[in-house]
Amino acid sequence: MSSDPLLLERRGEHLALLTFNRPQVLNALDHATLKAFHRLLGEIEPDRDVRAVVLTGAGRAFSAGADLKEMKNSPAGETPVRDAHGQLHLFQDITRRMVNHRCVFVAALNGIAVGIGAELSLAADVRIGCPATELMLSEVTRSLFETNGSMYHLPRVVGQGRATQWLLTGERVQAEALLAAGFMTELVPADRLLPRALELAGTIAGNAPISVGLIKRLLRRTWEVDLEAMLQYEIDGMMACMASEDLTEGVRAFLEKRSPKWTGR
Repeated sequence: MSSDPLLLERRGEHLALLTFNRPQVLNALDHATLKAFHRLLGEIEPDRDVRAVVLTGAGRAFSAGADLKEMKNSPAGETPVRDAHGQLHLFQDITRRMVNHRCVFVAALNGIAVGIGAELSLAADVRIGCPATELMLSEVTRSLFETNGSMYHLPRVVGQGRATQWLLTGERVQAEALLAAGFMTELVPADRLLPRALELAGTIAGNAPISVGLIKRLLRRTWEVDLEAMLQYEIDGMMACMASEDLTEGVRAFLEKRSPKWTGR
């Protein structure tokens, strides 16, 4: 496997696979890897041929979080004063890019996801895991604080009570509990995790891009608007679909008993 800390591969039609590739340090994310991730998200955005992205880690971890060796190797007090502000903006812009991205992100949690690793999985649209999957929002055990929208996303995904307990204790949450809480939607054997994630992402990517994009955007707004506003957004969405070339193609493909060829127009 390549020694690059972040790998981007095309996997079949309309799919990309992004892999954190520092298995020797359990895919701890240093500044260079996060900068590369931020850049790749921007490069994927205009590529209309990519519709879904699977995010995973090499080896036995999804990501052990931020690489604390970078902080340890800096003179005392200098990292927070000199670098932290810029790094935090980079972290949070990664979340913005994932949430607002045209593509759908499927996180294949192949092992422990700690700190920023857990937070990046929260920014994904769908999460699946295996028996080795564990989540740990460990900032309280390091005198740090969550970033990347954890306070926004986690209560919406697992509820206020679970989010409060997980954040205040910093305890490891194992796969069965993550599944029961709705953090993950599927739990599969380890050797089936990546194939299943690619299969799931492929199913999503095979659906009408306009419909998928609207669903992603409106689901992100579920907790921000009232029923009347959402009803209007749904009308707007239906009208956008009805005005599209893809609707004509979808109906024709159904009648002709074939797979549709979507253009996103």
